[in-house]
Amino acid sequence: MFERRPPDRSHLPAAGASVYLLGIAGAGMTGLARILAAEGYGVVGSDLLVTPETRRLEAHGIRFVDSDDMVAPAGVELVVHTSAAPDDHPVLQAARNANVPVLKRARAMGALLNDRRLVAIAGTHGKTTVTAMTARVAEAGGLDPLVLVGGRVQEWDGNARIGSGVAIAEADEYDRSFLELSPSLAVITSVEPEHLECYEGPEHLRSSFREFAGRAADRDGILACAEGPGVDSVVEGLRSVATYGLDPAADFRVAIMNRSETVQTCRLETGDESFAFDLGAPGDHNAQNAGAALAVGLRLGVDTQSLREALAGFSGVDRRLQRLGDRGGRVILDDYAHHPTEVHVSVAAVRDAWPGRRLAVVFQPHLYSRTQQMAAEFAEALTAADEALVLPIYPAREAPIPGVTARLVTDASSGFADTVTADEIPGWVDGLPTDSVVLFMGAGDITLLAHRVAEGKGENGVGL
Repeated sequence: MFERRPPDRSHLPAAGASVYLLGIAGAGMTGLARILAAEGYGVVGSDLLVTPETRRLEAHGIRFVDSDDMVAPAGVELVVHTSAAPDDHPVLQAARNANVPVLKRARAMGALLNDRRLVAIAGTHGKTTVTAMTARVAEAGGLDPLVLVGGRVQEWDGNARIGSGVAIAEADEYDRSFLELSPSLAVITSVEPEHLECYEGPEHLRSSFREFAGRAADRDGILACAEGPGVDSVVEGLRSVATYGLDPAADFRVAIMNRSETVQTCRLETGDESFAFDLGAPGDHNAQNAGAALAVGLRLGVDTQSLREALAGFSGVDRRLQRLGDRGGRVILDDYAHHPTEVHVSVAAVRDAWPGRRLAVVFQPHLYSRTQQMAAEFAEALTAADEALVLPIYPAREAPIPGVTARLVTDASSGFADTVTADEIPGWVDGLPTDSVVLFMGAGDITLLAHRVAEGKGENGVGL
């Protein structure tokens, strides 16, 4: 199969040039905008919806074009766009007509990062959290990392950290974006069927992960999750593979020693080294994620004392079991889980952190195609809660599929879950026992509803 060569700096104009970002409000684009600005580029962007997050970019000298005037301005030397932008978008047509180079976000990202020592974290699940944890470890070790991650990190006031040292990046399999990266160290967390609309089938997905991981084999190597579904078949036969996780046979083994709500005390064991560390995030999966981050730290030469302390204050990335507040004593959590495996581990983590408390889940399915394919798996994962409600499907980039609604999930739950509208949720939460934990899950705009509930707002609040 043809392998596309990852890009380098020759794909970018010289620093100081003007770069136009189409779809700048996307999670991947806001971080890219900050890095481009820090590299000395003049950055201008547009989107259908400019969010408060993107408005923060103005402090970095980034300029916005009104959404009703989305035409590449004169003098632009490069247009970068998201995968979601249609090929006939007016900005892209204008750029081509003016002979202005056009790159997808992932290719521009690779061009920026591939000339550095690059740690790239890929996987169906967990890559955002592992990337943020790894950044925390590198910071603690004095490596001054440059970081791009797919979620907002409070300490950075965004999803990018500007640094002059090692690069750390979340490597997304959507649209085969991770194949634009040339990692010196590759981390694989899990490989399950996802984004198959971008692949010819599951085997094509696996071979793409294998191609990505193999690029690091003769450099700093590959770290593979010992328990990660589908990982073994991807890394089998590759050179320089080490494993991490809770499995006692893993090369970097994590043992959970104690739990207290969202704080865990763990131990990392590898070869002749063994040390305890505190982790400020709940759940087996986060202990597993920490194993990846600490293993990267050891590979990068971070000292043991720094590793012990690096993750103690780690409270996660926004929308990853993020505690928004309380509503009449009820804990309100916001989580990005949108795949059955993610729903399962998030529910389990909440059970671990708040044992004995009633767990109520509000779930928003993401994409018609995913709901159609995985309705039964979603239903099974939801039944691990004490009760669950399911909101209408968030379509994102998809057109409706006849007959595919949230009812597919609730019907598969044999009556355990029920469908509701967003306006019913505040009153439902108020009727729960006051010691309940309410977990909002989904990759769509359910986060707006979660914030509304946490802020004590009732019906007709913002969002949904």
